Amino acid sequence: MKNTVILKSIAYLMLTVSMVLVTTGVYFYIEENKFLDKCRLITCKITDITEPTRGDAILTFREVNGNYRPFNYNVHYDASEDDLDYEINEIHEVYYYEKDVSKSEIKSLMINHETSFILFMIGIVCFIDFPTMLFVAGLQKRKILTKQSAEIGLSETERKSIISE
Repeated sequence: MKNTVILKSIAYLMLTVSMVLVTTGVYFYIEENKFLDKCRLITCKITDITEPTRGDAILTFREVNGNYRPFNYNVHYDASEDDLDYEINEIHEVYYYEKDVSKSEIKSLMINHETSFILFMIGIVCFIDFPTMLFVAGLQKRKILTKQSAEIGLSETERKSIISE
């Protein structure tokens, strides 16, 4: 019986962690959108790519109409598994932050909302674990009660009434 109590406690802990992570994810999503609202969405062209070390590239973006000053964008990628996903003369939409151009970002759901996405995904996994843990705790309790009732010689009907309680 002690194991079932522990499993139920862990299940409710997972539910709590899930709610905290999802709430935090919503907070970060709102904050990320507040930042993006301060930016201008402009169309830029990659004019230069330098890679001082393999896996770290510096992309130079220039607005296609020349209305904004060029800026550098740092990209980190796993060089052992992937190649750089960008090429010179590619056109991208960019959230251009005029106050500090180094904070400008390429328009991409994963890039612009990376933190909130990670928190949501971990929260969902914890939420899925909640009913699974309760189910396992119920199975464990049923197994223990069946074993105990068999040891003391209860009938099937008496055993079912005890298990359902």
